[in-house]
Amino acid sequence: MNYKDARILRDTLLIIGFIVIMAGYLFGFVCTIIGAVIMLSCLIPDFLYNKCPHCKKRLGRNEGIFCQHCGGRID
Repeated sequence: MNYKDARILRDTLLIIGFIVIMAGYLFGFVCTIIGAVIMLSCLIPDFLYNKCPHCKKRLGRNEGIFCQHCGGRID
């Protein structure tokens, strides 16, 4: 998995978790817990795959086309 796919998965899990948490407001506390677990699971692909392909350091919030650590192109 590359960093672009990891970011898409992270954002998707975050949105789905938020929707489930909002459903928990209507349907009960269990949905809120499940939504929180889904939202927290978005951290897994972010920590594992959001890395520079050259120097392997974490990109963090870098949405650019160059790594802030080594200057390599991350496309």
